[in-house]
Amino acid sequence: MARSAAIRSVIAESIGPLAKLVLRLICFSLAATITNMKIAVAGKGGSGKTTIAGTLARVLARRGLQVLAIDGDTNPNLGISTGIPRERLADIPTLPGSLLQRVTDTDGKPRAVLTMAVNDIKAKFGVLVRPNLTLLEMARVDHAGAG
Repeated sequence: MARSAAIRSVIAESIGPLAKLVLRLICFSLAATITNMKIAVAGKGGSGKTTIAGTLARVLARRGLQVLAIDGDTNPNLGISTGIPRERLADIPTLPGSLLQRVTDTDGKPRAVLTMAVNDIKAKFGVLVRPNLTLLEMARVDHAGAG
């Protein structure tokens, strides 16, 4: 319990007051009846996006909601933020480019569609971080010239 309080304290000090307020509002105003929600966290580099996304994923999962956290950063750290030990990060599979296929819709506009169902992607490439929380990693730069 003391470790949890210490982690909350570090998180509280590392994100701004507006981000804390938004995180608190989202986490504590969610009803248990929510069945489908998509949340994207975007912003300037170093603004606490990964910290907020990881904290939000853990809180929602702890409240019993099924969470699929997707790390779209080429320097992925959402795994650490959700609780995966640093030494396990290299074992997380990345999503192959073949999961997206370019098609032309009925209006003649190009778009991308998934070649697998989301549940199949989750089963094949997802890492169960804790109950109700699965992580997908989109990309990772392993060496120079890989990105």
